[in-house]
Amino acid sequence: MKTSKIDLPSGVMAYLESSGKPNATTVIALHGWLDNAASFVPLQKELPEYHWIMPDLPGHGDSDHRNAAGHYHFIDWVEDIVDFIDALNLSEPPILLGHSLGGMLTTVIAGLFPEKIEKLVLIDAAGLVTQKVDSLVADMREAFDSRRALKNKSKRIHKHLESAIKAREAAGNIGYEAAKILTLRNIRTVEGGFEWKTDIRLRAGSPLRLSDQAAAQIISAIKAPTLILLATDGYQNIKDNYAKFAKNYANHTCVEVPGHHHCHMEFPDQIAEQLRKFLL
Repeated sequence: MKTSKIDLPSGVMAYLESSGKPNATTVIALHGWLDNAASFVPLQKELPEYHWIMPDLPGHGDSDHRNAAGHYHFIDWVEDIVDFIDALNLSEPPILLGHSLGGMLTTVIAGLFPEKIEKLVLIDAAGLVTQKVDSLVADMREAFDSRRALKNKSKRIHKHLESAIKAREAAGNIGYEAAKILTLRNIRTVEGGFEWKTDIRLRAGSPLRLSDQAAAQIISAIKAPTLILLATDGYQNIKDNYAKFAKNYANHTCVEVPGHHHCHMEFPDQIAEQLRKFLL
């Protein structure tokens, strides 16, 4: 496994890469909100024959933050990843795999740019987080208020690395080992202890989201065969989203897998088994 960086119009994007066997199929894996590329390391170890490319989304891990006037709009991440795929200059379209937020991003990319991917895999992700029309004004106001509140907020300093790992474990309903993997890539030493690398602005709300109708249209445009893995003990809103948008995924298989939201870190062997069946 090696760490690399690539210059994009929006800044430097860092990524982990393992080469796999000769002429291996490429899997580009996109992590979830406040996670990082290391999220997929346990799964990669179960599927070493593939060529894995695992980027840190902007604002996460070792990738650049947005500039001082910038924000983290969902649709901008889509452009970042399309630029990233283009910059890799792959000989064949890759498998696009996404967990949580990464799954929503891969869904949109697959719908808007079907020629750029071979197959689509979603891990505890389905559809998109959409805007409820009747709460639009209140939701927009809440999002802008959250941005303002974060302007003067400083990051917490953990005196000990163990404290940071425990905090990540508690925040994400994940086991200690998974929390450690995520923490080690997302923390830096500062005066007084350890500080998270993630941009604090990631915690701001989204002032504008797509409607159900827009999301359904994008999903309906997906041409790639799609595998959706839903965690037995994952978030209910993701299961609800699958029920809402399942009819729009034209060519998909949905499988329930054990574990919580980070099932690919809890049970990488079982997730790998499903991937092998699908990717053959």
